[in-house]
Amino acid sequence: MSDRTVHDRTTSLRTEMLALLLEPLGVDAMAGQAALRWLAENVHTVAQAYGCSDLPPSGSTLPWVSEAVAACVEEHELVRLAMARGGTPTLAEARALRELTHLEGLLPRLRTLDGVPVDALRADLAAVAVAERLLPEVLEPCSRADQDWPEEIWQSIREIDVDSALADLSRPRITRQAAAARELVLQHSISAARDLRNRDLVTRLEKVRDFVAAEKAYEAFLSVRPGWWRWLGPDARSGFRSDRRDALVWAIEARDTGAVPGSALELLAADDARAVIEHAVTASVAPIASLSAPPAKSSAARLVTGLLAVASRHDADQLRALESWYTRNAALFDRVAAAMDVRGADPGLREALDPLVGELALPSGAVDTSRSDYRDIQSALRAEVQADLKRTPYSEHAMESEDLVGVISRIGTLERELRDAIKPLPPVRGRLLVAIAGRTKSGKTTLRKALTRDADRTGIGRGAHRTTRKTSTFDIGSVTYLDTPGVAAKDDDFDAQHARAACDIADAVIWNYADTLREEESAELQRLLLSGKPLLAVVNVKGLVNTPVRLELFADRPNREFKSAAGHAARIEQVATAVGVAPPVILAVHSGAAHEALSTEDRELADKALRASRLPDLERSLEQLLAERAIPLRAVRLAEGVRTPLAAIHGRLIEELPRIDLALGELERSAPSEQAGLLEAFRTVGRNTRDRLEAERHRAKERLPEVVRELGGADHAQRWSDFVTGLKLEALVSSLECELERETRKRGKVLRARASVPGPQEDEHLEVRPRPDAKAGSVSAAAAKGAGAALLGSVAAKGIPKKLAPPPVVVADYVLTPLAGAAKAVSGEVDRLRRARDEWSSETTAAAEARLDEVFGRREAQVARIVDDTTTQVGVQFEAQFADIARTRGRFQQLRQLRSGVRSALDAIDLVLVRRLLALAGGDPATVRSARRTPGVELRVWTDASSVADVRACLQERLVDVLTERIEIRSAHDGNTDD
Repeated sequence: MSDRTVHDRTTSLRTEMLALLLEPLGVDAMAGQAALRWLAENVHTVAQAYGCSDLPPSGSTLPWVSEAVAACVEEHELVRLAMARGGTPTLAEARALRELTHLEGLLPRLRTLDGVPVDALRADLAAVAVAERLLPEVLEPCSRADQDWPEEIWQSIREIDVDSALADLSRPRITRQAAAARELVLQHSISAARDLRNRDLVTRLEKVRDFVAAEKAYEAFLSVRPGWWRWLGPDARSGFRSDRRDALVWAIEARDTGAVPGSALELLAADDARAVIEHAVTASVAPIASLSAPPAKSSAARLVTGLLAVASRHDADQLRALESWYTRNAALFDRVAAAMDVRGADPGLREALDPLVGELALPSGAVDTSRSDYRDIQSALRAEVQADLKRTPYSEHAMESEDLVGVISRIGTLERELRDAIKPLPPVRGRLLVAIAGRTKSGKTTLRKALTRDADRTGIGRGAHRTTRKTSTFDIGSVTYLDTPGVAAKDDDFDAQHARAACDIADAVIWNYADTLREEESAELQRLLLSGKPLLAVVNVKGLVNTPVRLELFADRPNREFKSAAGHAARIEQVATAVGVAPPVILAVHSGAAHEALSTEDRELADKALRASRLPDLERSLEQLLAERAIPLRAVRLAEGVRTPLAAIHGRLIEELPRIDLALGELERSAPSEQAGLLEAFRTVGRNTRDRLEAERHRAKERLPEVVRELGGADHAQRWSDFVTGLKLEALVSSLECELERETRKRGKVLRARASVPGPQEDEHLEVRPRPDAKAGSVSAAAAKGAGAALLGSVAAKGIPKKLAPPPVVVADYVLTPLAGAAKAVSGEVDRLRRARDEWSSETTAAAEARLDEVFGRREAQVARIVDDTTTQVGVQFEAQFADIARTRGRFQQLRQLRSGVRSALDAIDLVLVRRLLALAGGDPATVRSARRTPGVELRVWTDASSVADVRACLQERLVDVLTERIEIRSAHDGNTDD
């Protein structure tokens, strides 16, 4: 880049800063640095004469400018780093990179976000809140189990049948089952655990059961979540990865709190962008000091926002040169800035400063006053938005309603879009741009040299060769001209691209017409006419004037050279008519004669020839064209730059707010019925469970006689325990909880706590005394022994010697009598045992029934408690959800009110634009009451009834082609229509 180019760009940057400083006066940067400097000094003088003695000390605005320069330089450094890695960041991306580098806590999270897809970064914070709440609850038993269980057991813990081992180890006596279970557990533990008692092993094994249950619940939770929730998966048996979850929450909160725009977070998903950010963060030795933001309408704020907006067009050296220049002139600038700020609140000072604008001599004779008005509109709307849009906290219960989360998400999206729509104004444009276009060899370079009064003949085409192959620039006053390559040459594709690009960015176009209008030229001219740009068609007369004699002959009789211009003008008008647009301004000029007049030694002939060439007429026509059409078009583009994002968000609000209103209304209507339906479902589940308990109680009592017959022995406690366990009451209670959870999930709710099912209680054991009945052999033995004793006693009583064997008859006599007594004795013993057994059976059955009633009573109480706890929990959730819906309704109402503010801002922009254009057209701006763009009618204007005709004449007949849109003029009595 040449020193001349660097100097020009630095001067342009200074001009833009001066224009921003004087913006409240309505001046435009096209006035040039010298004129703006003169105006700034006069503002200072007027303010002092007015009595503004309380001015700030020198350098009061300098910190803001220095900070903005440092920020811009940092953006350039980030762009350089990105380009070194093969990237091509835009200005918005460079600014987003800079904003990200200054986010607190960024660096430790960059590496944890490695590989994170953009969709995850855009994920709703509601889902993260659900995970944050549920995961610790699911994994909390794992943490408890890990505290008391030896580390070595984790390798093979799943090989243990925990429930079976717990049952065996809990047996009251040392049995083979208990010993086997103890050995199984010790095989998975350390040797020190062998000294533990079975009761201690049971405690630890219960911890294992908690861990296994928690792990299963956690896996079930992950199985129903999206794939990216696997980030939150455990990397160890006792914990889980929280860094990525924290990074995700941090990124989304940064977006939602407005620290960075949503688009900036997308850069975190790009590896190269993360590398640039990390390099910038780690290499930064002295970060920029964070200053509080200046007031939105202050001069310091205008300087900062304007400098940030134009930074991409200037390199770091130019920005530092600007800071140095501003530092040297800080005393003047601070006083001018203070005067501009005081002017807004002091009508007297405003009246004293306004005449300065009229003294500002501009070649185009007009000043664009739209920019300061548009900035005030934006500042007012931005203040209103920032005051109303505040982040609203929601309860964790809001995240469980998919519909409510959707409404909250849609409202949040609209709020972010509204904030993004209120951006700083487009950058100060600076000088007007005028492109010189036309066919190859039409004399564009000659016209350039004539306009610049350059007598040098270098570069003027000779013969059939074209000399201008790329666009070049030259300045005349406050206008920059673009000398473009020719179009319609044999191999002009590349040249035509340069020419079209220059015409597209220009504020106005000079079309240089020569001799004929070929098909290619005609197509290019039609394109320009259809673009709506101000266009001046110059018919270049090419009569030879290369000698003093010929030049003098032309000066004396110029009409002879211009007699063919009428036919060329007719041809241009035909081209315009063919595409349905108004013909452009057409002027015949002899560029060659004007250029030859610059090099002739006869000054009288030179002046005469210059006037005869009609170049002064061209300059006056161009000045009038710029004033009447180019500046209004710039005002239109500026209005579009401010209006377009606001119109977009206004359209989104019109489209989305009714839908959100319907969704919120449906939530407000359905939530109470959902609560009633869920509570009724709970009551139904509770009744069904109690009915099942009652039926199970009836069946259990029917089985009691059979169970009681098996009791009374050494293992009666285990038999009773097996009977109670076989009732499966725990499974009945667990199924109740599952039913409650299922009914809750069907309605989009989540139960936070689950009632624990207690194990067997000590008081559930049945106390039974030994059974009184004996085995059949024992009864026979007792009866035989009694009969024998009775027989021997009877023989002895009759005096028969024991050693003497009596005859059978005698023996029979002696035996029958005692046997009858023995049988009587046996019968009495049997009756006694039967009575004892019946008494024991009756007593045991009554005790068993009583114990069963206690067991079922406890289960019924537990069922009632579970239903009541769940009902209370769900009631709390619904109350919180009702509050969340109310808060959402409040945010919705704020958006609805802000929609009116956006509509008012759009109307104010349209009103400023119409009044500005009416003033340029010679009308009275005060006659316009309101303006609005409407579907079908591009711009509708309301004015006084007496002024309708005048406004219509100014706008519709003279400036409709400038706006390139249809205008409808109405009387203010017709009323204004709302959306």
